[in-house]
Amino acid sequence: MKLYTTHCPKCKVIERKLEAKGIEYEEVTDMDKIIEVASTIGVNSAPLLETDDGKVLDFMEANRLLNS
Repeated sequence: MKLYTTHCPKCKVIERKLEAKGIEYEEVTDMDKIIEVASTIGVNSAPLLETDDGKVLDFMEANRLLNS
């Protein structure tokens, strides 16, 4: 998985959940890349979580996934 993060409070929530579940992830902090990926799903904020199958999730979707 890839976590596109600015280390904001919402980003930290997703980081903690990934770590608590023992899920390995690559951290992406490059703002240009975050903006580019965010635009593909029509959002303008981080965090974004890219799953291993290439699906990009916004905060709410990522939170739902990690809570299940």
